[in-house]
Amino acid sequence: MVIIIYIIVFFMAMILSNIINRFFPRLPLPLIQLIFGFFLGYFGSEHVLRLNPEIFLAVVIAPLLFREGEESDIPSILKHWQTVLFLAFIVVFITVFSVGYCIHWMIPALPLAACFAIGAALGPTDIVAMTSLSKEFSFPKRVSNVLKGEGLINDASGIISFQFAINALTLGTFSLSKASVSLLFSVFGGVLVGIVLGILNRKITGVLEELITVDVTGHLLMEIVLPFLSFFIAEKFHVSGIIASVVAGVLQASRFKKITLLDARVDAVTNTVWKVLTFAMTSLVFILFGVELEVVFFNYNAKNTVEGVYLIFIILLATAVLFITRFVILALYYRFVSWRRQKSYARYLHDALLLTFSGVKGTVSIATILLAPSLIHKSIPSERPTMILLVAGVTLCTFVTGMIVLPILGEQKEVLRDHYVEIDILEEVIAQLEEDAKKLRNRAAIDATIDNYRMRIQNLVIDSEFNKLKKDLYKLRLKMLKMETQGLKDAYQKKEINDFAYEYYFKYIKLSEQRISHSFISPLNFLAVMLKRMIFNIKFRFKFIRSFILRKYKRQKLTSDEKRSIRTVYVTNTKMLLSFLEKVEGKYNSKLIDYLKADRVREMEILRNHSFVERIIIKARLNNVEEMMRGYYLERKIIFEYKEKEKLTGKKVLELQKNVNVLESYSLKEKDPNLSYSLFDFLRYHGE
Repeated sequence: MVIIIYIIVFFMAMILSNIINRFFPRLPLPLIQLIFGFFLGYFGSEHVLRLNPEIFLAVVIAPLLFREGEESDIPSILKHWQTVLFLAFIVVFITVFSVGYCIHWMIPALPLAACFAIGAALGPTDIVAMTSLSKEFSFPKRVSNVLKGEGLINDASGIISFQFAINALTLGTFSLSKASVSLLFSVFGGVLVGIVLGILNRKITGVLEELITVDVTGHLLMEIVLPFLSFFIAEKFHVSGIIASVVAGVLQASRFKKITLLDARVDAVTNTVWKVLTFAMTSLVFILFGVELEVVFFNYNAKNTVEGVYLIFIILLATAVLFITRFVILALYYRFVSWRRQKSYARYLHDALLLTFSGVKGTVSIATILLAPSLIHKSIPSERPTMILLVAGVTLCTFVTGMIVLPILGEQKEVLRDHYVEIDILEEVIAQLEEDAKKLRNRAAIDATIDNYRMRIQNLVIDSEFNKLKKDLYKLRLKMLKMETQGLKDAYQKKEINDFAYEYYFKYIKLSEQRISHSFISPLNFLAVMLKRMIFNIKFRFKFIRSFILRKYKRQKLTSDEKRSIRTVYVTNTKMLLSFLEKVEGKYNSKLIDYLKADRVREMEILRNHSFVERIIIKARLNNVEEMMRGYYLERKIIFEYKEKEKLTGKKVLELQKNVNVLESYSLKEKDPNLSYSLFDFLRYHGE
């Protein structure tokens, strides 16, 4: 029962960390999860949520790298194969010796082989940690490809180096020739296992498809099992399980693409499931990292080898040596490359800096130092906590350093996009839908469809602007949302609008809230607005439920008086908002103010068509599927017309078609009706 509770707590920590990251996007998600893990360890979860190295590498790292291999652009990585191999092997091995000798110099009591084991654990770059840090900025494509290639194979070189160090520590001997042969055997053996299992998986799947005995679930399960199977079989033959999993992933990605309904469904489901699994496993990495940090820091006894303050100094020095070693080797390597290619060294120097500070460490380093706890414990029982604490401390320092330095070196992800052609396409769809609407008496459904297209146009226009304008737009929208919410609340308290009319209007406000991007406004300000609205809404719900229980009900639609009261309150709020926009006209971009005014006036025009309330209901229930299908048909038709007129490239056409397919698939998906609106239609109270 305790284990179940802690598992629930872990998932809650994962969910809360994601929510916090959404509100505070500048805080890296891994750092938030690491802090959660630290507190989980502090409150006793280390007894349950502990990192078992063998299981961790097999169950978490192997599938993560399998998916990385499956999604990697292998041809692009192969263009830089020399740099990738140089980083994954030469740099890792030199790091083992430089960090190892540095620590042995600072702590002579620690055996040299133990210091090399620490260096081996800190040698490989953690691609999971690196990917998590790089969400807010971008690297040049060549640097990104090198890092991906390095991350796919350097775990194997680090683990192999660690095993050599442990053997030297326990047996007291080290043979370079034997180590080299063992390294080649481990790498090429892992490649061979990955190839065999990848091909075998493909053949089995093909046979089952021919026998019509495999479905989407079967496909998915076989793919999910493949990285675990590759890892365990490779380890059984004493070769690299990590390399085997990566190779199996690469082969899975390179399978022949068949255009069938089954393959399309498999691809859609597989991508969704892997996204969830990848997020969960990545979260597990950093939460467990936090737990291990808490256990190591608070359970460390200074009498083991060195005092705490001196140990902190050693951690900082080892971190500096690690980055300096990596930079010097890369600088020399790129000096040779620039000389050979007769190109400027300045560009390569920037690449060297990016690759240096991208060499962050993660939970793989912690797992590596814990890989052979019994061997370390028997050989040097008193130094084992010091070794673990050194690895944990340096890992944390590299992560924090990367979090600070990389955004400075990398390029900010503010790219102006040209959406003019897409906007023209959507405008033409709206024009044709307007023509369709003229032939209908009840045009609420098609008007709701037009609203969806206008929202898409609006998002494209916003995406084409600089971040400064986006920030001002969302800031103004948040203020307007706050004012409109207060206006609705005042009208309700003055009894200008009843419970059911309030519910409909409140739904409109919630739809408006979706138009605000949290990443461009103050998280605390947005949270304050949402909490204030939530508190009032909770009070309203209790009052509504009480009335629901105490009164009689009958089936009845929204009355004309209730619709009229919604329109009256909306007009009052519109006048207030337009007045507000007039007052702030000098403080913000005039085009932005004009846009917001025009958007609100357009909504007022909807009131005159007497379809305002109906459109809110339709959006809540998503029961305008037929009209949406008409829109998607027109969109595809216009896209092909633009292609024939050479207004769109073939690549852009494929991108737009894919977007239409995703929207259409979502619109056709069967959904349960909105519960609150179903209750409104079926259960109504009468009388006061």
